[in-house]
Amino acid sequence: MSMRTAFNLWPALDHRSTASKISSVAVTEDARTLYLGLSDGQIEEHSIAGDQQGVRTSLRARRHVGKKPVQDICHLHSAHRLAVVCDGQLLLLDQELLEGHSIPNIKAVSAMASSPCAQYPPTLAVAMRANKRNARIMVYQVLVGADAGSLFGSSALCISQANIAETLSIKSMAWLGEKLVLCTSLRYLLLQPAQGTTSQLFALAEEAPSPTLVQSIPSANLAVLLMDEVGVVINDTGQPAQSALTFPSTPIALAASGLYILAACTDGVHIYDRTSSAWVQSLPYPSGIVPSPGQSITTAYNTKGSCVLFSGLYKVMLLRPIALDEQAKDLLRAGQYEQALNLAGICAADGAPWAETAFAQTALLLLHEARFEDAMAVLPRCSLSMFQPMELFPLFPIITAPWADQLPHKQYWGLHPPLPPLDSLLAQEAQQQGHTLLEQEAMQSIADYLLQVREREGIDAADGIDTLLVYLLAELEDEPRLATFAEGPQQVTPHLVAPLLQRKGQSDTLAQLYAGAGQAAAGLALWKEIADESKGGGGEALQRQQSVVQRATKVLLNRHSAPPALVLSYLPWLISTSPKHALSVLKSRDIDDETGLGLVRAGPPDLLWRYLDYLVCQQGSSDPALHTQLALTLADVSLQLQAPPADESSEQKRARESSKDEVQTRLRSFLKQSSQYDSRLVLARIRGSPLWQEQVVLHSKVGDNTAALRILAIELQDMPAAEQYCAEQAARGGQASYALLLEMLLHPGQGRPPLLPQACHLLAAQGTTLRE
Repeated sequence: MSMRTAFNLWPALDHRSTASKISSVAVTEDARTLYLGLSDGQIEEHSIAGDQQGVRTSLRARRHVGKKPVQDICHLHSAHRLAVVCDGQLLLLDQELLEGHSIPNIKAVSAMASSPCAQYPPTLAVAMRANKRNARIMVYQVLVGADAGSLFGSSALCISQANIAETLSIKSMAWLGEKLVLCTSLRYLLLQPAQGTTSQLFALAEEAPSPTLVQSIPSANLAVLLMDEVGVVINDTGQPAQSALTFPSTPIALAASGLYILAACTDGVHIYDRTSSAWVQSLPYPSGIVPSPGQSITTAYNTKGSCVLFSGLYKVMLLRPIALDEQAKDLLRAGQYEQALNLAGICAADGAPWAETAFAQTALLLLHEARFEDAMAVLPRCSLSMFQPMELFPLFPIITAPWADQLPHKQYWGLHPPLPPLDSLLAQEAQQQGHTLLEQEAMQSIADYLLQVREREGIDAADGIDTLLVYLLAELEDEPRLATFAEGPQQVTPHLVAPLLQRKGQSDTLAQLYAGAGQAAAGLALWKEIADESKGGGGEALQRQQSVVQRATKVLLNRHSAPPALVLSYLPWLISTSPKHALSVLKSRDIDDETGLGLVRAGPPDLLWRYLDYLVCQQGSSDPALHTQLALTLADVSLQLQAPPADESSEQKRARESSKDEVQTRLRSFLKQSSQYDSRLVLARIRGSPLWQEQVVLHSKVGDNTAALRILAIELQDMPAAEQYCAEQAARGGQASYALLLEMLLHPGQGRPPLLPQACHLLAAQGTTLRE
């Protein structure tokens, strides 16, 4: 029974002896040698060989190291040594000769643990009794050869020691980063060897029947603390790091291998995912290896995770992990997609090259089951070197036909047939789900995925992907995203989607796509058609017209998109539809003055004066004819804005007044600044009109000070302005202006009475000047 096959279990060794039993076991890092510690004080070295059919071992060496059982063996890979506990002593042996010596002053050793790190020198922790009330933890670095001061021997350098107030023996311990987890029969402690400080993690009641056991997980810097049928996973701060492991019965022994925790129970070996605490596989013991009640099991494993040993009193079992990519394949074959993705995700974080293949394969299998949303959620985890979005083109063969010969032919793990067209795929699921809803889900999910990945560097067939995207969004009638997509950078082939977009009423979007594809003439033609159809309407029709005019203007402004001939052909339409946008095109494109004037004269006067103003004041033209035409046009527009229409609304009145102020201000400013226009001609155009200030400027230009002063003093009765005018004339040598003004005030003519107050004021202010 298993969720997947993570390990194979093989009988490895049968210790056929009546004189001794197996008391401990160890394995080398390369998994080619195992060491047995025996109850009669011997150590045996066995070679390991195996294939897909099983495991074979053969005895290579045997040596007595003591008179009592070998309690524990640690293989110190980087030092080429074995650390052995026998008769309470710590021995360091050469891993090949099985010879060595004991470490002085080490007695009553109850447990040891080697650091899983592969650095040299290796670190070894040893637990022993200091006295009845205290346990002592010694930490050594194991030195070899010349480092130890001899050619052959080995030595251990004590780097720290700590006494712990503990009446019970330390049964087992395990490294957790730079710390040690200590285990007695009733509690767990966390020791910092360098500081000698301890803290209690968990304690059990004295009557608790469950044994305690600690197992490190070197690959994750975690440890498992066993309490009855539960394994608590802690981090290096001593805090629970994830969900607890739940075993079917209290484990006799624990081991770690890569992603997995292995628990030897009475009924077999149970395997768990260390990242999620989920059960993965259960392996029954081979015939004749079932442990007796109360029997202990010893374990050994290498840090690479390629070999795990479980040993009873006479037999040794070897478990080898199945390659993780093969496990993922088995999960996919069984339809266990979520578990396969979890496994691939963990391995991807560790840089496993096969993980992306698993992602792509899972997505394709999900597609064949019409699980579109799930499939598209997986594909972004693939790089473009693994999966190209164009591999989805077979689902839509008609719209993607131009790119059919570019499709990559990838098998991945060969677990899926080729993708059929979407209709064929949906037909297989039509009875279980509604066809239309499933089709919408498919298109929506694929469109979301393509929008997410289309801008990644290295994408193939970008034009095909963008064309497919437009097809999908149009079919989904997702107008907001379709419009946004069309306006941005894209490489759509418009003619492939033109019939669909026109059928869906998306001519505006189609025009944008044509423009984006460098086919400005086709886009402008569509926009003109839409604007003309919307002309005269209000509400949505007006908004639609304004929108397409803006888009068309944007294209006409672009020198790369619209050549001059195309601009000239569409300017008459733009002038009649939106003079404001037409003016922006006239200003931005290289159109000669005569051609531009010829076009704008057919438009409204407001456009004409603004274009003339651009030519004269922004372009700096000194042509008297243009200056005169600008002044006359401004005068004509000003005069037109003086009289309100009969049915003018309040809103229209505000707009007219605003325009009138703008035009008159511009006219007055221009008349003062320019000296290139025909003053008499302009004056003739506005003489006798309400444009008094403008007439003052023009009378002054032609030297008719009398007329200018009459307007200021008599018509407008603006004495400050009249005096200011006289002052300006006096500054230019015209001293007679004040006398002229006084005469005008005393004899205004046309039957008007003298303006005596103003005359007295003038005499008081300018008496000296008038007497000269």
